[in-house]
Amino acid sequence: MANNTLMISEATDAISIVNPIILKIIVAVLVFLMGFIIGKVVQRIIMKIFEMSDLDRFLRKKTGMKVKFSVITATIVSYFIYLVSIVMALNRLNIAATVITTVVTVIIVVLLSFLVFGLNDMFANLFAGLFVRFRKNINPGDYIRIKDKRIEGYVVSINAFNIRLETHKDESVFIPNMALFKSEIIKPKKKP
Repeated sequence: MANNTLMISEATDAISIVNPIILKIIVAVLVFLMGFIIGKVVQRIIMKIFEMSDLDRFLRKKTGMKVKFSVITATIVSYFIYLVSIVMALNRLNIAATVITTVVTVIIVVLLSFLVFGLNDMFANLFAGLFVRFRKNINPGDYIRIKDKRIEGYVVSINAFNIRLETHKDESVFIPNMALFKSEIIKPKKKP
């Protein structure tokens, strides 16, 4: 009899430990599902509001863009609701802070790497543009031929990042200053 009482006591202790964990998981899943349902409902409501008010047509006419603003707005709002419900569900499991910190850190690292690699080309073009301007061997109105690019035409403008040429085919060609800096430039004596 004492043995059975001991086994029942151990089983009750095990259930009391597992029960709060299972309860937290169930609540987290319910919070996530409610957020998903609310997100879908709000998405449909926004689409209906845009449809009833003819706001999509009005915004397209005002901006001149061919996108459906109803779809963009509804998607952004629903994704925001999904994100909030995921955070709330993770918060119920007491792991929200860790996950959010990790996700934010990854996003910041990715954005900074895109920024650094994007700025690398921009700064290279900027410094090459300064070099081209200070050298003053190319001026607007000059006819030039860029040997390795097989492009030739009249220099229309020189700015910090590129040079604009007008070709004999009535085309405007924008050449990044870095490409111009690395290329052999020929200024023919006779212009075509």
